[in-house]
Amino acid sequence: MEQFDLLILGGGPGGYSLGVAAAKKGLKTALFEKNVLGGTCLNVGCIPTKYLVDKALSMEKIRNLVKRGVFEAPLSLNFEKLQKGKDMVVKKLTAGVGFLLQNAGVTVINGQAELLADCTVRCGEESYQGRHVVIATGSETMMIPIPGHEYCISSTDVLNLPAPPASMVVMGGGVIGLELACAFQTFGTRVTVVEMLPELIPNGERAAVELLVKQIKKLGVKIETGARMLRVEKTAESLRAVYEKDGEEKTLDCEQVLMAVGRKAALGGIDAAVLGLELDAKKNIKVDECQRTNLPGVYAIGDVAGGLQLAHAAYAEGEAALRAILGEAKAPAVPVPACVYTLPCYASVGLSSEAARAAGLEPLLGTFDYNNNGMALAEGASGTVYVVADKATEKTLGVTIVGENASEMIGMAALAVEKGLTKEEWEHMIVAHPSLNEMTREAALDCFGASVHK
Repeated sequence: MEQFDLLILGGGPGGYSLGVAAAKKGLKTALFEKNVLGGTCLNVGCIPTKYLVDKALSMEKIRNLVKRGVFEAPLSLNFEKLQKGKDMVVKKLTAGVGFLLQNAGVTVINGQAELLADCTVRCGEESYQGRHVVIATGSETMMIPIPGHEYCISSTDVLNLPAPPASMVVMGGGVIGLELACAFQTFGTRVTVVEMLPELIPNGERAAVELLVKQIKKLGVKIETGARMLRVEKTAESLRAVYEKDGEEKTLDCEQVLMAVGRKAALGGIDAAVLGLELDAKKNIKVDECQRTNLPGVYAIGDVAGGLQLAHAAYAEGEAALRAILGEAKAPAVPVPACVYTLPCYASVGLSSEAARAAGLEPLLGTFDYNNNGMALAEGASGTVYVVADKATEKTLGVTIVGENASEMIGMAALAVEKGLTKEEWEHMIVAHPSLNEMTREAALDCFGASVHK
């Protein structure tokens, strides 16, 4: 049985980045992957979805320029070439992950790995012994067994459609559902989102969420909140989505029904009951602040450990696990930014004003509109930046951005929240002009009535 310092189950963002980092620290490392390196994110999640969203954003901007007479040529979509472009990007990135692992000296083993007792992993006919094991098996699509669910497509299926459907009902108004709804609406599909909760992004800054919903509806997407999907029926010519809202049964005829109700921990090859591995109520692996499970030497990171189902969260959790394995001090907790790549993009970090109030603080909410920013006007972008500050300490508590490039701007905002930047520190910051990031500073100063350009 070959001996390793570290065995990693899963080659997604958390697993592969941990493998590279561990090998660079001198640990003899093996990584097991049953499918393609890169996990859900690179293959059927973050990257291919963002490729579609980016092209949809380009189409929308060109359409607006055509309306204004800046461009006069007609705009048409070659969906086949778009799909080929998406596939090329995915292949390039997954090949890059393989190169990173090989270059770092990580042993990559293809196949379904099975976790056994005492940090032993079996794959095929071979068994491997590790001093430590990290479970990074990710998550898989959830399909709710409503009547007719077999007629629905998943988020993986929708990424491989040969052409945009004429109409589509999206079951679920979470991140996946909203992103794909915006992209396909722009590609010409008539999209309706059916969400069971009474509002979208329930923990978000309410004014920001209201603005996002307004913009998505302006795009043409119809949104039905407080609606519970009952069944999907197959008719002679199409599908029929049947849902209940306000006690009334309603129907929508459509070409496709996309079920985007979330993801669940992927536990293939891990028999928690036999191993004595502790799971939480949602069947995620329970971990402590250093990603340790209740089994000696076994850690879990990423989607399989619950928490935020974000690739960058998995990166950070992998780093936390590696520090624990090496006996290094635990790093302080930092705020994790979250993005919804809708049209426009929604990004947030830290506390909303509602959450700050619930925590017993007295929040100040500053805002700054894209219409007052030179770069936003030059780029034809619209949206608003929201900053929450604590009245007593003047520290920055949270930032939410709705608008183009919000996912890029949230990086500076995350640092501001982590450091708890005060009014004085914002005043002493110099931000390049013209840039969209000027708006974050202006919104922060607006908490105290000190914005210059508002």
